[in-house]
Amino acid sequence: MATSSLKRVPLVLFTAFAFLNVVHATPTMQRPANVSAPPHVSETEAHPVVHQIHRRASATGKVSMGYFTNWGIYGANFQPTDIVPSTLTHILYAFADVDPSSGAISLTDLYADTQKHFPTDSWSETGNNLYGCLKQMYLLKLANRHLKVSLSIGGWTYSQDGHFAFVTNAAARATFVTDAVAMIENYGFDGIDLDFEYPADAAQGQGFADLITALRTAFDALAAKKGDSTTYQLSAAVSAGAANYANLVVPQMNSALTFWNLMAYDYAGSWLTWSDNQANLYGGARTNVSTDAAVKHFVSSGATIGKIAMGIPLYGHAFENTAGLGQPYNGIGPGTIQAGIYSYNVLPLAGAQVFENTTDVSSYSYNSATKELVSYDTPDIVKLKAQYTNANGLAGSMFWDLSTDKVGADSLVGVSAGVLGSLDTTLNHINYPNSEWDNIRNNMGTSTTTSSTGTSTGTPGSGICAGVAAWSATAIYTGGLKATYNGHLWTAQWWTQGDTPGGGAGVWVDGGAC
Repeated sequence: MATSSLKRVPLVLFTAFAFLNVVHATPTMQRPANVSAPPHVSETEAHPVVHQIHRRASATGKVSMGYFTNWGIYGANFQPTDIVPSTLTHILYAFADVDPSSGAISLTDLYADTQKHFPTDSWSETGNNLYGCLKQMYLLKLANRHLKVSLSIGGWTYSQDGHFAFVTNAAARATFVTDAVAMIENYGFDGIDLDFEYPADAAQGQGFADLITALRTAFDALAAKKGDSTTYQLSAAVSAGAANYANLVVPQMNSALTFWNLMAYDYAGSWLTWSDNQANLYGGARTNVSTDAAVKHFVSSGATIGKIAMGIPLYGHAFENTAGLGQPYNGIGPGTIQAGIYSYNVLPLAGAQVFENTTDVSSYSYNSATKELVSYDTPDIVKLKAQYTNANGLAGSMFWDLSTDKVGADSLVGVSAGVLGSLDTTLNHINYPNSEWDNIRNNMGTSTTTSSTGTSTGTPGSGICAGVAAWSATAIYTGGLKATYNGHLWTAQWWTQGDTPGGGAGVWVDGGAC
Protein backbone atom coordinates (compact mmCIF):
# COMPACT_ATOMS: atom_id res chain seq x y z
CA MET A 1 0.00 0.00 0.00
CA ALA A 2 1.46 3.37 -0.99
CA THR A 3 1.91 5.98 1.73
CA SER A 4 3.12 9.57 1.88
CA SER A 5 6.73 8.43 2.17
CA LEU A 6 6.57 5.42 -0.14
CA LYS A 7 4.82 5.54 -3.48
CA ARG A 8 4.57 2.97 -6.22
CA VAL A 9 5.00 4.65 -9.58
CA PRO A 10 4.04 3.23 -12.98
CA LEU A 11 6.46 3.02 -15.87
CA VAL A 12 6.50 6.37 -17.66
CA LEU A 13 8.17 6.88 -21.02
CA PHE A 14 9.66 10.27 -21.69
CA THR A 15 9.62 10.34 -25.45
CA ALA A 16 12.08 13.21 -25.67
CA PHE A 17 14.80 10.84 -24.53
CA ALA A 18 13.44 7.50 -25.73
CA PHE A 19 15.72 5.04 -27.45
CA LEU A 20 18.76 7.27 -27.02
CA ASN A 21 21.88 5.12 -27.14
CA VAL A 22 23.82 5.98 -24.01
CA VAL A 23 27.16 4.52 -22.95
CA HIS A 24 27.06 3.86 -19.23
CA ALA A 25 30.14 3.72 -17.04
CA THR A 26 31.06 2.34 -13.64
CA PRO A 27 33.16 5.15 -12.13
CA THR A 28 32.12 4.19 -8.60
CA MET A 29 34.42 1.14 -8.66
CA GLN A 30 37.57 3.13 -8.00
CA ARG A 31 39.91 4.24 -5.24
CA PRO A 32 38.94 7.82 -4.24
CA ALA A 33 41.57 10.55 -4.59
CA ASN A 34 41.64 11.26 -0.85
CA VAL A 35 40.93 8.03 1.00
CA SER A 36 41.53 9.57 4.43
CA ALA A 37 38.96 12.35 4.07
CA PRO A 38 36.01 11.99 6.44
CA PRO A 39 32.65 11.28 4.80
CA HIS A 40 30.15 14.06 4.22
CA VAL A 41 27.50 13.81 6.91
CA SER A 42 23.92 13.54 5.64
CA GLU A 43 20.76 13.36 7.71
CA THR A 44 18.88 10.13 7.06
CA GLU A 45 15.11 9.77 6.92
CA ALA A 46 14.54 7.93 10.19
CA HIS A 47 11.17 6.31 9.49
CA PRO A 48 10.70 5.48 5.81
CA VAL A 49 7.62 3.32 5.28
CA VAL A 50 8.13 0.14 3.26
CA HIS A 51 5.76 -2.56 2.10
CA GLN A 52 6.59 -6.25 2.25
CA ILE A 53 7.17 -8.48 -0.78
CA HIS A 54 6.61 -12.17 -0.14
CA ARG A 55 9.65 -14.36 -0.51
CA ARG A 56 9.63 -17.07 -3.12
CA ALA A 57 11.13 -20.50 -2.70
CA SER A 58 14.75 -20.41 -3.80
CA ALA A 59 17.34 -22.72 -5.25
CA THR A 60 20.30 -23.84 -3.19
CA GLY A 61 23.96 -23.05 -3.44
CA LYS A 62 23.73 -19.41 -4.55
CA VAL A 63 26.69 -17.09 -4.24
CA SER A 64 26.70 -13.82 -2.32
CA MET A 65 29.75 -11.75 -3.23
CA GLY A 66 30.85 -8.46 -1.76
CA TYR A 67 33.70 -6.13 -2.65
CA PHE A 68 35.87 -5.08 0.29
CA THR A 69 37.94 -1.98 -0.48
CA ASN A 70 41.31 -1.50 1.19
CA TRP A 71 40.63 2.24 1.45
CA GLY A 72 37.36 1.64 3.27
CA ILE A 73 39.25 1.33 6.56
CA TYR A 74 39.94 5.08 6.43
CA GLY A 75 37.11 7.51 5.65
CA ALA A 76 34.31 4.96 5.86
CA ASN A 77 35.90 3.31 8.92
CA PHE A 78 34.80 -0.11 7.69
CA GLN A 79 37.14 -2.77 9.04
CA PRO A 80 37.40 -6.47 8.13
CA THR A 81 35.85 -7.25 11.51
CA ASP A 82 32.69 -5.42 10.36
CA ILE A 83 32.04 -8.04 7.67
CA VAL A 84 29.09 -10.38 8.33
CA PRO A 85 30.36 -13.76 7.05
CA SER A 86 27.01 -15.53 7.39
CA THR A 87 25.53 -13.52 4.51
CA LEU A 88 28.51 -13.89 2.16
CA THR A 89 30.17 -16.67 0.20
CA HIS A 90 32.87 -14.58 -1.48
CA ILE A 91 34.86 -11.46 -0.62
CA LEU A 92 36.46 -9.62 -3.54
CA TYR A 93 39.42 -7.68 -2.12
CA ALA A 94 39.85 -4.45 -4.09
CA PHE A 95 42.07 -3.32 -5.67
CA ALA A 96 45.47 -4.50 -6.75
CA ASP A 97 47.13 -2.79 -9.71
CA VAL A 98 48.96 -4.02 -12.81
CA ASP A 99 51.84 -2.50 -14.75
CA PRO A 100 50.62 -1.60 -18.26
CA SER A 101 53.92 -2.60 -19.87
CA SER A 102 55.20 -5.61 -17.95
CA GLY A 103 51.95 -7.11 -16.62
CA ALA A 104 53.40 -7.23 -13.10
CA ILE A 105 50.79 -7.19 -10.30
CA SER A 106 51.25 -5.03 -7.20
CA LEU A 107 49.32 -4.25 -4.04
CA THR A 108 48.17 -0.64 -3.77
CA ASP A 109 48.33 0.15 -0.04
CA LEU A 110 50.92 -1.85 1.87
CA TYR A 111 49.89 -0.36 5.20
CA ALA A 112 46.24 -1.34 4.79
CA ASP A 113 47.00 -4.61 3.04
CA THR A 114 49.93 -6.06 4.99
CA GLN A 115 51.04 -3.85 7.91
CA LYS A 116 48.16 -2.40 9.93
CA HIS A 117 47.89 -4.00 13.36
CA PHE A 118 44.35 -4.71 14.48
CA PRO A 119 43.40 -5.06 18.18
CA THR A 120 44.02 -8.82 18.24
CA ASP A 121 47.44 -8.55 16.57
CA SER A 122 50.61 -8.88 18.62
CA TRP A 123 53.60 -6.57 18.26
CA SER A 124 55.97 -9.17 19.69
CA GLU A 125 55.48 -12.17 17.40
CA THR A 126 58.61 -13.69 15.94
CA GLY A 127 59.01 -14.56 12.29
CA ASN A 128 57.97 -13.00 9.00
CA ASN A 129 54.24 -12.54 9.56
CA LEU A 130 51.45 -11.00 7.52
CA TYR A 131 49.32 -8.29 9.14
CA GLY A 132 46.88 -5.75 7.77
CA CYS A 133 43.55 -6.46 6.14
CA LEU A 134 44.91 -9.50 4.34
CA LYS A 135 45.67 -11.24 7.63
CA GLN A 136 42.14 -10.41 8.76
CA MET A 137 40.77 -11.92 5.54
CA TYR A 138 42.66 -15.13 6.25
CA LEU A 139 41.35 -15.25 9.82
CA LEU A 140 37.82 -14.91 8.41
CA LYS A 141 38.54 -17.84 6.10
CA LEU A 142 39.76 -20.02 8.96
CA ALA A 143 36.67 -19.24 11.02
CA ASN A 144 34.24 -19.56 8.10
CA ARG A 145 35.29 -22.38 5.78
CA HIS A 146 32.57 -21.48 3.24
CA LEU A 147 34.01 -17.99 2.74
CA LYS A 148 36.25 -17.53 -0.30
CA VAL A 149 38.47 -14.47 -0.80
CA SER A 150 39.68 -13.35 -4.22
CA LEU A 151 42.10 -10.54 -5.06
CA SER A 152 40.42 -8.06 -7.40
CA ILE A 153 42.77 -6.41 -9.86
CA GLY A 154 41.99 -3.23 -11.77
CA GLY A 155 38.91 -1.11 -11.23
CA TRP A 156 37.72 2.02 -12.99
CA THR A 157 40.71 4.29 -12.33
CA TYR A 158 43.47 1.84 -13.22
CA SER A 159 41.51 0.68 -16.25
CA GLN A 160 40.90 4.21 -17.51
CA ASP A 161 44.59 4.98 -16.98
CA GLY A 162 45.43 2.23 -19.46
CA HIS A 163 46.87 -0.31 -17.04
CA PHE A 164 45.33 -3.24 -18.93
CA ALA A 165 47.18 -2.33 -22.11
CA PHE A 166 49.47 -5.28 -21.37
CA VAL A 167 46.81 -7.80 -22.43
CA THR A 168 47.87 -7.59 -26.08
CA ASN A 169 51.45 -8.61 -25.18
CA ALA A 170 51.95 -12.36 -24.73
CA ALA A 171 55.06 -11.96 -22.55
CA ALA A 172 53.29 -9.48 -20.27
CA ARG A 173 50.30 -11.81 -19.99
CA ALA A 174 52.68 -14.58 -18.89
CA THR A 175 54.12 -12.29 -16.22
CA PHE A 176 50.64 -11.46 -14.98
CA VAL A 177 49.75 -15.15 -14.73
CA THR A 178 52.93 -15.93 -12.79
CA ASP A 179 52.27 -13.03 -10.42
CA ALA A 180 48.62 -14.04 -9.97
CA VAL A 181 49.64 -17.52 -8.83
CA ALA A 182 52.23 -15.98 -6.50
CA MET A 183 49.62 -13.64 -5.01
CA ILE A 184 47.32 -16.58 -4.32
CA GLU A 185 50.09 -18.60 -2.70
CA ASN A 186 51.64 -15.78 -0.67
CA TYR A 187 48.51 -14.11 0.68
CA GLY A 188 46.14 -17.05 0.94
CA PHE A 189 43.63 -16.06 -1.73
CA ASP A 190 41.12 -18.45 -3.28
CA GLY A 191 41.36 -16.84 -6.68
CA ILE A 192 41.55 -13.70 -8.79
CA ASP A 193 38.86 -11.24 -9.88
CA LEU A 194 39.56 -9.10 -12.95
CA ASP A 195 37.96 -5.66 -13.28
CA PHE A 196 38.99 -4.38 -16.72
CA GLU A 197 36.83 -1.40 -17.69
CA TYR A 198 36.81 -1.99 -20.69
CA PRO A 199 38.52 -3.65 -23.69
CA ALA A 200 38.70 -0.80 -26.21
CA ASP A 201 38.95 -2.86 -29.38
CA ALA A 202 38.98 -6.40 -30.73
CA ALA A 203 42.70 -6.82 -30.03
CA GLN A 204 42.26 -5.98 -26.35
CA GLY A 205 39.18 -8.19 -26.17
CA GLN A 206 41.09 -11.15 -27.56
CA GLY A 207 44.08 -10.44 -25.34
CA PHE A 208 41.82 -10.31 -22.29
CA ALA A 209 40.25 -13.64 -23.24
CA ASP A 210 43.70 -15.17 -23.78
CA LEU A 211 44.76 -13.89 -20.35
CA ILE A 212 41.73 -15.52 -18.72
CA THR A 213 42.42 -18.80 -20.52
CA ALA A 214 46.04 -18.77 -19.35
CA LEU A 215 44.98 -18.02 -15.78
CA ARG A 216 42.58 -20.97 -15.75
CA THR A 217 45.32 -23.27 -17.04
CA ALA A 218 47.71 -22.03 -14.35
CA PHE A 219 45.13 -22.27 -11.56
CA ASP A 220 44.22 -25.82 -12.50
CA ALA A 221 47.91 -26.75 -12.60
CA LEU A 222 48.36 -25.19 -9.15
CA ALA A 223 45.47 -27.23 -7.74
CA ALA A 224 46.85 -30.43 -9.28
CA LYS A 225 50.34 -29.73 -7.95
CA LYS A 226 49.04 -29.19 -4.43
CA GLY A 227 46.51 -32.00 -4.56
CA ASP A 228 43.65 -29.57 -3.96
CA SER A 229 40.21 -30.98 -4.67
CA THR A 230 38.70 -27.47 -4.87
CA THR A 231 39.48 -25.37 -7.93
CA TYR A 232 40.77 -21.82 -7.68
CA GLN A 233 38.24 -19.11 -8.48
CA LEU A 234 38.46 -16.84 -11.52
CA SER A 235 35.91 -14.09 -12.08
CA ALA A 236 35.57 -11.01 -14.27
CA ALA A 237 33.57 -7.86 -13.59
CA VAL A 238 31.76 -7.03 -16.82
CA SER A 239 29.61 -4.14 -17.97
CA ALA A 240 25.89 -4.26 -18.69
CA GLY A 241 26.26 -1.60 -21.40
CA ALA A 242 26.45 -2.72 -25.03
CA ALA A 243 29.29 -0.42 -26.03
CA ASN A 244 31.40 -1.65 -23.12
CA TYR A 245 30.90 -5.40 -23.57
CA ALA A 246 31.12 -5.33 -27.37
CA ASN A 247 34.75 -6.52 -27.50
CA LEU A 248 34.48 -9.38 -25.00
CA VAL A 249 35.13 -12.86 -26.45
CA VAL A 250 32.35 -14.43 -24.41
CA PRO A 251 32.59 -18.15 -25.39
CA GLN A 252 36.33 -18.34 -24.72
CA MET A 253 36.04 -16.44 -21.45
CA ASN A 254 33.10 -18.54 -20.30
CA SER A 255 35.05 -21.78 -20.55
CA ALA A 256 37.65 -20.44 -18.11
CA LEU A 257 35.68 -18.23 -15.73
CA THR A 258 34.08 -19.39 -12.50
CA PHE A 259 31.79 -16.35 -12.45
CA TRP A 260 30.74 -13.38 -14.53
CA ASN A 261 30.26 -10.48 -12.08
CA LEU A 262 27.75 -8.34 -13.95
CA MET A 263 28.11 -4.68 -12.97
CA ALA A 264 24.37 -4.09 -13.07
CA TYR A 265 24.55 -0.49 -11.91
CA ASP A 266 25.77 2.97 -12.95
CA TYR A 267 23.26 3.05 -15.80
CA ALA A 268 22.74 6.73 -14.98
CA GLY A 269 24.94 9.41 -13.46
CA SER A 270 26.74 12.68 -14.03
CA TRP A 271 27.51 11.80 -17.66
CA LEU A 272 23.81 12.13 -18.58
CA THR A 273 21.93 15.40 -19.06
CA TRP A 274 18.85 14.06 -17.27
CA SER A 275 18.17 12.09 -14.09
CA ASP A 276 17.44 8.40 -14.40
CA ASN A 277 17.50 4.95 -12.81
CA GLN A 278 20.99 3.63 -12.25
CA ALA A 279 20.19 -0.09 -11.75
CA ASN A 280 16.83 -0.96 -13.32
CA LEU A 281 16.15 -4.65 -13.90
CA TYR A 282 13.84 -4.03 -16.85
CA GLY A 283 12.93 -1.02 -18.98
CA GLY A 284 15.64 1.57 -19.49
CA ALA A 285 13.98 3.25 -22.47
CA ARG A 286 15.95 6.47 -21.99
CA THR A 287 19.37 4.96 -21.23
CA ASN A 288 18.94 1.88 -23.40
CA VAL A 289 20.35 -0.27 -20.57
CA SER A 290 18.69 -2.85 -18.31
CA THR A 291 19.99 -5.77 -16.30
CA ASP A 292 17.64 -8.27 -17.90
CA ALA A 293 18.77 -7.24 -21.39
CA ALA A 294 22.42 -7.58 -20.34
CA VAL A 295 21.86 -11.05 -18.88
CA LYS A 296 20.14 -12.15 -22.08
CA HIS A 297 22.99 -10.75 -24.17
CA PHE A 298 25.67 -12.66 -22.27
CA VAL A 299 23.70 -15.90 -22.35
CA SER A 300 22.98 -15.62 -26.07
CA SER A 301 26.67 -14.86 -26.64
CA GLY A 302 27.81 -18.03 -24.90
CA ALA A 303 27.90 -17.34 -21.16
CA THR A 304 26.48 -19.93 -18.76
CA ILE A 305 23.62 -18.27 -16.89
CA GLY A 306 24.54 -20.20 -13.74
CA LYS A 307 27.88 -18.36 -13.74
CA ILE A 308 26.37 -14.85 -13.83
CA ALA A 309 26.19 -12.97 -10.52
CA MET A 310 23.94 -9.90 -10.58
CA GLY A 311 25.64 -6.78 -9.29
CA ILE A 312 23.67 -4.69 -6.81
CA PRO A 313 24.76 -1.17 -5.77
CA LEU A 314 25.18 -0.26 -2.13
CA TYR A 315 25.04 3.42 -3.03
CA GLY A 316 22.91 5.91 -4.93
CA HIS A 317 23.52 8.41 -7.74
CA ALA A 318 22.31 11.93 -6.93
CA PHE A 319 20.78 14.53 -9.25
CA GLU A 320 20.29 18.09 -7.96
CA ASN A 321 17.72 20.69 -9.00
CA THR A 322 15.58 18.34 -11.02
CA ALA A 323 11.81 18.15 -11.42
CA GLY A 324 11.87 14.36 -11.25
CA LEU A 325 12.94 11.18 -12.98
CA GLY A 326 13.85 11.63 -16.63
CA GLN A 327 14.10 15.41 -16.24
CA PRO A 328 17.10 17.75 -16.64
CA TYR A 329 19.18 18.44 -13.54
CA ASN A 330 21.86 20.86 -12.40
CA GLY A 331 24.56 19.48 -10.12
CA ILE A 332 25.15 16.18 -8.36
CA GLY A 333 25.69 17.25 -4.75
CA PRO A 334 28.47 16.37 -2.29
CA GLY A 335 27.67 12.69 -1.85
CA THR A 336 29.15 10.75 1.05
CA ILE A 337 32.69 9.82 -0.02
CA GLN A 338 32.55 10.75 -3.71
CA ALA A 339 30.70 13.73 -5.17
CA GLY A 340 27.28 12.69 -6.40
CA ILE A 341 27.44 9.26 -4.74
CA TYR A 342 25.55 8.65 -1.49
CA SER A 343 26.29 5.56 0.56
CA TYR A 344 23.24 3.33 0.97
CA ASN A 345 23.62 3.50 4.75
CA VAL A 346 22.56 7.18 4.74
CA LEU A 347 19.60 6.73 2.38
CA PRO A 348 16.91 7.88 2.07
CA LEU A 349 18.01 11.40 2.95
CA ALA A 350 15.92 13.34 5.44
CA GLY A 351 12.77 14.82 3.93
CA ALA A 352 12.77 12.58 0.88
CA GLN A 353 9.97 10.31 -0.30
CA VAL A 354 10.79 6.87 -1.69
CA PHE A 355 9.39 5.68 -5.01
CA GLU A 356 9.52 2.02 -6.03
CA ASN A 357 8.72 0.94 -9.59
CA THR A 358 7.84 -2.74 -9.51
CA THR A 359 7.48 -2.81 -13.30
CA ASP A 360 11.06 -1.80 -14.07
CA VAL A 361 12.22 -3.04 -10.65
CA SER A 362 13.95 0.18 -9.68
CA SER A 363 13.66 2.79 -6.96
CA TYR A 364 14.68 6.31 -6.04
CA SER A 365 14.10 8.97 -3.43
CA TYR A 366 12.99 12.52 -4.16
CA ASN A 367 12.80 15.63 -2.02
CA SER A 368 10.29 18.01 -3.59
CA ALA A 369 11.54 20.90 -1.45
CA THR A 370 15.23 20.61 -2.35
CA LYS A 371 14.54 18.99 -5.76
CA GLU A 372 17.16 16.33 -5.12
CA LEU A 373 16.67 12.86 -6.61
CA VAL A 374 18.79 9.85 -5.61
CA SER A 375 18.60 6.61 -7.60
CA TYR A 376 19.34 3.62 -5.36
CA ASP A 377 18.06 0.14 -4.52
CA THR A 378 15.71 -0.32 -1.55
CA PRO A 379 15.32 -3.63 0.32
CA ASP A 380 12.05 -4.29 -1.53
CA ILE A 381 13.75 -3.86 -4.90
CA VAL A 382 16.65 -6.11 -3.88
CA LYS A 383 14.14 -8.80 -2.88
CA LEU A 384 12.65 -8.66 -6.37
CA LYS A 385 16.10 -8.85 -7.94
CA ALA A 386 16.99 -11.88 -5.82
CA GLN A 387 13.71 -13.50 -6.85
CA TYR A 388 14.69 -12.89 -10.49
CA THR A 389 18.07 -14.52 -9.79
CA ASN A 390 16.39 -17.61 -8.37
CA ALA A 391 13.74 -17.84 -11.07
CA ASN A 392 16.23 -17.52 -13.93
CA GLY A 393 19.04 -19.65 -12.52
CA LEU A 394 21.69 -16.97 -12.06
CA ALA A 395 24.66 -17.71 -9.81
CA GLY A 396 23.64 -15.21 -7.14
CA SER A 397 24.30 -11.60 -6.14
CA MET A 398 27.37 -9.35 -6.08
CA PHE A 399 27.65 -6.05 -4.15
CA TRP A 400 29.72 -2.89 -4.49
CA ASP A 401 30.83 -2.22 -1.81
CA LEU A 402 30.46 -3.68 1.67
CA SER A 403 31.50 -0.51 3.52
CA THR A 404 28.30 1.29 2.52
CA ASP A 405 25.69 -1.30 3.49
CA LYS A 406 23.34 -0.91 6.44
CA VAL A 407 23.38 -3.26 9.42
CA GLY A 408 20.50 -5.38 10.62
CA ALA A 409 17.24 -5.98 8.80
CA ASP A 410 17.87 -3.31 6.14
CA SER A 411 21.22 -4.74 5.03
CA LEU A 412 20.88 -5.29 1.29
CA VAL A 413 23.43 -8.10 1.45
CA GLY A 414 21.37 -9.76 4.16
CA VAL A 415 18.07 -9.16 2.36
CA SER A 416 19.43 -10.73 -0.81
CA ALA A 417 20.90 -13.71 1.04
CA GLY A 418 17.58 -14.32 2.76
CA VAL A 419 15.74 -14.57 -0.55
CA LEU A 420 18.44 -16.57 -2.33
CA GLY A 421 18.11 -19.25 0.33
CA SER A 422 20.87 -21.81 0.83
CA LEU A 423 24.22 -20.29 -0.06
CA ASP A 424 27.29 -21.87 -1.62
CA THR A 425 29.22 -23.94 0.94
CA THR A 426 32.20 -24.89 -1.22
CA LEU A 427 35.24 -25.03 1.04
CA ASN A 428 37.89 -22.35 0.77
CA HIS A 429 41.62 -23.02 0.54
CA ILE A 430 43.80 -22.98 3.66
CA ASN A 431 46.82 -24.88 2.38
CA TYR A 432 49.63 -22.50 1.38
CA PRO A 433 52.93 -24.25 2.16
CA ASN A 434 54.90 -21.96 -0.15
CA SER A 435 53.74 -18.61 1.24
CA GLU A 436 56.43 -16.07 2.09
CA TRP A 437 54.54 -15.38 5.33
CA ASP A 438 55.08 -17.68 8.32
CA ASN A 439 51.57 -17.21 9.71
CA ILE A 440 49.95 -18.08 6.37
CA ARG A 441 52.03 -21.25 6.10
CA ASN A 442 51.06 -22.36 9.60
CA ASN A 443 47.41 -21.17 9.43
CA MET A 444 47.86 -18.46 12.04
CA GLY A 445 49.40 -20.92 14.45
CA THR A 446 46.43 -23.28 14.47
CA SER A 447 48.19 -26.11 12.65
CA THR A 448 49.66 -27.59 15.81
CA THR A 449 46.82 -26.80 18.19
CA THR A 450 43.59 -27.63 16.39
CA SER A 451 42.09 -31.07 16.90
CA SER A 452 40.69 -33.18 14.09
CA THR A 453 36.93 -33.18 13.73
CA GLY A 454 36.87 -36.09 11.32
CA THR A 455 36.76 -39.82 11.92
CA SER A 456 39.39 -42.04 10.35
CA THR A 457 38.46 -45.53 9.32
CA GLY A 458 40.45 -48.70 8.84
CA THR A 459 42.42 -51.13 10.93
CA PRO A 460 45.16 -49.78 13.20
CA GLY A 461 48.65 -50.84 12.14
CA SER A 462 51.45 -52.51 14.03
CA GLY A 463 54.92 -51.37 15.10
CA ILE A 464 55.27 -47.60 14.77
CA CYS A 465 51.75 -47.58 13.34
CA ALA A 466 50.19 -49.30 16.36
CA GLY A 467 47.01 -47.56 17.42
CA VAL A 468 47.04 -45.21 14.41
CA ALA A 469 43.93 -45.32 12.23
CA ALA A 470 44.06 -45.62 8.48
CA TRP A 471 43.85 -42.43 6.45
CA SER A 472 40.31 -41.39 5.44
CA ALA A 473 39.46 -39.09 2.56
CA THR A 474 36.55 -37.60 4.52
CA ALA A 475 38.40 -36.99 7.79
CA ILE A 476 39.85 -33.62 8.75
CA TYR A 477 43.48 -33.64 9.90
CA THR A 478 45.50 -30.81 11.38
CA GLY A 479 49.22 -30.38 11.91
CA GLY A 480 50.75 -33.23 13.94
CA LEU A 481 47.95 -35.74 13.47
CA LYS A 482 48.94 -39.16 12.11
CA ALA A 483 47.40 -41.73 9.78
CA THR A 484 48.49 -44.92 8.07
CA TYR A 485 48.40 -45.30 4.29
CA ASN A 486 49.82 -47.99 1.99
CA GLY A 487 51.74 -49.54 4.88
CA HIS A 488 53.43 -46.31 5.98
CA LEU A 489 52.95 -43.89 8.88
CA TRP A 490 52.15 -40.36 7.76
CA THR A 491 52.04 -37.09 9.75
CA ALA A 492 50.04 -34.05 8.60
CA GLN A 493 51.92 -30.75 8.51
CA TRP A 494 48.81 -28.56 8.50
CA TRP A 495 45.02 -28.66 8.08
CA THR A 496 43.95 -31.04 5.34
CA GLN A 497 40.96 -32.97 4.08
CA GLY A 498 41.01 -35.26 1.07
CA ASP A 499 44.72 -34.79 0.28
CA THR A 500 46.22 -38.25 -0.22
CA PRO A 501 49.41 -39.05 1.75
CA GLY A 502 52.30 -38.96 -0.68
CA GLY A 503 50.31 -36.83 -3.13
CA GLY A 504 51.35 -33.63 -4.82
CA ALA A 505 49.95 -31.36 -2.11
CA GLY A 506 52.94 -32.06 0.13
CA VAL A 507 50.73 -32.06 3.21
CA TRP A 508 51.95 -35.37 4.62
CA VAL A 509 55.40 -36.40 5.89
CA ASP A 510 56.30 -40.07 5.45
CA GLY A 511 57.40 -41.53 8.80
CA GLY A 512 58.48 -44.85 7.32
CA ALA A 513 57.08 -48.33 6.88
CA CYS A 514 54.87 -49.80 9.56
